[in-house]
Amino acid sequence: MTETATVQPEPAPESGAVLDFSGTMVLLTWVAFLVAAIVLGKLLWKPILRFVEAREDEIKASLEDAMKARKAAEEADAKAAETLAQAEREARAKADAQAQAAQRHIAALEAEARSAIAAKRKAAEERLAEERTEALKRLGEHAGSEIAEALERMLPGLLSDEQRQAYQDRIAAEVKLEG
Repeated sequence: MTETATVQPEPAPESGAVLDFSGTMVLLTWVAFLVAAIVLGKLLWKPILRFVEAREDEIKASLEDAMKARKAAEEADAKAAETLAQAEREARAKADAQAQAAQRHIAALEAEARSAIAAKRKAAEERLAEERTEALKRLGEHAGSEIAEALERMLPGLLSDEQRQAYQDRIAAEVKLEG
């Protein structure tokens, strides 16, 4: 017969043993915590703080740079607006000067045109007066000869050549006086 070995289960620990606080264990836990805190403080905490401070300084510097850039942009905008306003004033002044020059030129052209028209009118009036004088002279001559011819037809042989010439001259003088 073979003997079988039976395994007997170990007795379950008492419920108080898992939660049992021993002074040594508490002391070792505190020592481990203090060692971990010191090591982490020296190795990690100070570098983390330095990194956080450096990052904080970078953010502050970035904010200051952004404020400076905003202020510079505002100043540039103000300067650009002033430059634009100055350019508009200069352009308006140049346009006004050009408009005044154009008005002076137009006035000069109008005066020149009026004087040319007046000269042409005067020349035309003089020509008209000359033509009128010439026409009256021809009319007087023509009227005198027509009257003489009419008298000769009406009174043939009654007037001598001298009487006829005197009569024609008198009629021509009357026609000239009326004209």
